[in-house]
Amino acid sequence: MESPFEFHNKKLGIKIKYLICDRHCCNESLKLISYKALNGRILSKNSTIEQIRRASLSCDALVLFSSLEAGWRDKLVLKFGKPHEEIKKSWFAQQYIFDRTALYFFQDYNYDSKNLDPAIIDKYAYQASVLNTVLIMKNNRKQYLKAQNCTSVDIWQSLSRDVNAFREVEHNLPTTKDSLRYKVNLYAKEGYSALISDKFGMRNALKVTSKIESLIISLYCLPNKPYVENVHEKYIEFLQGDIEIVNIKTGEMFDRKNFFKNKKPIELSVGTVWNYINAPHNALIIAKARNGAYDFNHKVRPHAHRTPPVYAMSKISLDDRDIMHTKLHDGSKVMAYYAFDVMSGAMIGIAHSKSKNHELYLDCIRNMFHFTTARGLGTPMQMEVEQHLVSDFKDGLMKAGNVFPFVRWCNATNSQEKRAENHIRVKKYGVEKNNNQNVGRHYSRLESNRVTLQKIFDEQNDNYKEAKATFEQIVANELQEQMKYNNQPHSDKKKYPGQTRLEVFLNNINPDLPKLDNSQLYKYIGSHTATSIRRSQYVQVQYGKFQLSSPQILKKLQPNNYNVDAYYLKNETNEITSVYIYQNNQFIDECKPVPTFNTANSEWTDADILGFENSTKYMSEFDAMVRNETLDKLQKVTVIRSNNTYIDITPSSVKEIEYEPVFEYETTNLQTERSRAINDL
Repeated sequence: MESPFEFHNKKLGIKIKYLICDRHCCNESLKLISYKALNGRILSKNSTIEQIRRASLSCDALVLFSSLEAGWRDKLVLKFGKPHEEIKKSWFAQQYIFDRTALYFFQDYNYDSKNLDPAIIDKYAYQASVLNTVLIMKNNRKQYLKAQNCTSVDIWQSLSRDVNAFREVEHNLPTTKDSLRYKVNLYAKEGYSALISDKFGMRNALKVTSKIESLIISLYCLPNKPYVENVHEKYIEFLQGDIEIVNIKTGEMFDRKNFFKNKKPIELSVGTVWNYINAPHNALIIAKARNGAYDFNHKVRPHAHRTPPVYAMSKISLDDRDIMHTKLHDGSKVMAYYAFDVMSGAMIGIAHSKSKNHELYLDCIRNMFHFTTARGLGTPMQMEVEQHLVSDFKDGLMKAGNVFPFVRWCNATNSQEKRAENHIRVKKYGVEKNNNQNVGRHYSRLESNRVTLQKIFDEQNDNYKEAKATFEQIVANELQEQMKYNNQPHSDKKKYPGQTRLEVFLNNINPDLPKLDNSQLYKYIGSHTATSIRRSQYVQVQYGKFQLSSPQILKKLQPNNYNVDAYYLKNETNEITSVYIYQNNQFIDECKPVPTFNTANSEWTDADILGFENSTKYMSEFDAMVRNETLDKLQKVTVIRSNNTYIDITPSSVKEIEYEPVFEYETTNLQTERSRAINDL
């Protein structure tokens, strides 16, 4: 018969089933009170009966023995004996101490980057605490047996009984003495880790080893993208010796012995293979291997979260694209390159070509500067470009500090990194879709953006009906779409109400833009020609003459070297307004068109007057420079020999050379002379 007495939290208790008289009682119950009445007295504020443990599936409810009435205590002692005998039996409970070190160990333990559940942590901590008590009893065998009033030499039988009777905590330790002894010895040898179940990452009992897991993933990542069932079949064939598996990189063959345990093959189910393939940490490897880096970057790999600039021209993003909705008559595509202001979304640069080459990119940069210089703007603060096409300019135009203060390089296949990709998408599904047919993709999730191709059934069996036009028509259409796109309302209507993209761009220019240095810019994006300075005045470029800014520029030239490199850029009207000349990679001067004027005074206009003044001004500066240099450096000298004879080499006076006659022009009498000439006819 079990004892009605039990210690809980070092307090002597009596199981209530030995007190009550209803269906909850036991056969040996004294039937002193009903369950309902006892429960009422326990909950009553004036009652002295104290409940020290609630009932659960594994233990009975207890009330404090000392809190019962004296008459009840006497009846319990009369029938079940003195409770002091239980003190001897509960010596185990009195020695029990909760092990907080074990609690911290199991709280810190993790498997597959996961922590144990709180309920599992508590169970393991309680088990460690109970086993600590068992080890104390075992190591103090004599004292333990004396406290138990037991002379038996089978201490494990006694310990097993005490462990089973100890239900103050939920420990779930073995109930038989042999199993308990094995558990205690293992715990004494391995410590806290001996309590952790195999399913929580203990390597010595894993069915799927790291080599099996690696083989499963490798088979699943074969080029033909097999199904899970195919991987399972190949694994079985490998175990049976029907196939061999080789590491292509090292040439090493997989050793079949590594997939055996106790001389038996480790067999897996399809479900086990599926679980390891779809484990989150393995799914990352598989996603990149089976679907490639592009798909991995856009669907799996984490990405950066950015905010747009506050000012326009702080960052310009560029990207290329193929125009797909309309093709050339030979079936080829027109290539385009765009430059977008990131803050406003305005398109400030555009270029087109029949092939994707370096000139396409340079044309876009030239168009961008035509757009900005026409509005008096400086140099963009930062350029965002990709490696494709632009990498060849890394040490020149696109080197940070040469022209642009900052340059950001993006990966060629990472479209989410380039802000231009977003603006291209807005343009594509905006003005382009409204203006053209078949704008979209055949695999688009949105039905309205999904294009359909009509096949032409001919002998080639690979032709489709497509919109076609000339190169000039496609470019003209693109330029019209650029204007419409820039004049559409800005997407942030709350912050910029009633403003177009272009207005937002122009109204929010970065106030700290660096000044545009055309001499440096044209060296990278301009056209180049080798020429020379003629008549100490001008260089000839594209059949045009461009005058030095001052005759003093001649002092910058190297000795006996009038050859220079000229860089220029035609404007939107196909004219050259400035030429920048370099010698040995050193900037010399900015040359403007040589001033001209009509040789017939009667036909002079304001432009001729200005041309006449500028021409005479340059010649006057040249004469003054030669005269001053002559006075400073040229002296009349003679040579005297040592024998006191000398040769007279005093230069004789030469009549001053007459320069090209300068036209005398009286502006006040121009109208009078012209009227007199007309009257003489």
